[in-house]
Amino acid sequence: MNKNKNSKIALASISALALALGTATGAAVAAPGSNSGFYLSGDLGQSRNNLSSPTSPAVGTDKRGTVYGISGGYQFNPYFATELSVQRLGTHGIGSSEAKTTAYSLDAIGRLPVNDKFSVYGRLGASHLDRKFSGIQAQDSHRVGFKLGLGAEYALDKNWSLRTELTRYNKAPVVSTYGEHMNTWSKIGMTHRDKRTSLDARVHAVELLIKEAESAHW
Repeated sequence: MNKNKNSKIALASISALALALGTATGAAVAAPGSNSGFYLSGDLGQSRNNLSSPTSPAVGTDKRGTVYGISGGYQFNPYFATELSVQRLGTHGIGSSEAKTTAYSLDAIGRLPVNDKFSVYGRLGASHLDRKFSGIQAQDSHRVGFKLGLGAEYALDKNWSLRTELTRYNKAPVVSTYGEHMNTWSKIGMTHRDKRTSLDARVHAVELLIKEAESAHW
């Protein structure tokens, strides 16, 4: 197991510990009957990288990619949550080369309920961005940058909800004219909330996050 892979697993493990501690703290401070609890989410969408052709005449470029990922978080009250996630940000290309990017993130989420079904939210966090290059003389690399997002969520029932989100990642590793900014649009996301905040549910989320980190080799 190489050093970079070890760092991914370490990040997932530290995030998992933060999630477990945050859940315990939240359970202690949340008022009875408040909208608090542990949740898991899955997302599918599209990304766009601000890359460009390095030559004139220009070579073909592929700025769009498919995004998918898994998130785990804790809702402390109707207005605030913390969330950690692993997101595959897709494959982008310049000519015969390509770059594949994965983001490991820890975020704070501010939520504004509009009514008992619909809410809007903002996201602010930090992401560890791993990028793997092929077809170009470059080493795989990683950087840490800020992450911003705006989204909306609709509750189907007390446990399940749908969400959509526009997210901006900064500081992706750069080689040649690959861009450091990544915009993603989650076309659809599904969230499941566990009002019990059980230990088994938290352990299951930890296992999923660490498993995703271990397998993040594309």
